[in-house]
Amino acid sequence: MHKTFTKEDLLLYLYGEMNREERQELRSVILEDNKFQAEFLALKEAKECLNKGRVSPSAFAVNNIMSYAKALTVKPSKQLRIVDFVLN
Repeated sequence: MHKTFTKEDLLLYLYGEMNREERQELRSVILEDNKFQAEFLALKEAKECLNKGRVSPSAFAVNNIMSYAKALTVKPSKQLRIVDFVLN
């Protein structure tokens, strides 16, 4: 009996999170089914693009966050048992 594989299974395969037996069975399905092979190749390409696209926040964004954090004061509320956030 053959297992029905899904896109989630393709992702597990791509990230090496399948056991050996499942990998072999899925590999044979990918080789035999053109539609499934196309989905596999599309996911593989997307994964490769994600790996290339490492981004960092701009200096402007980091400075805005740091400025906001410096201007924020946290103090206990006298009336309630909560914390007040006060922007200086």
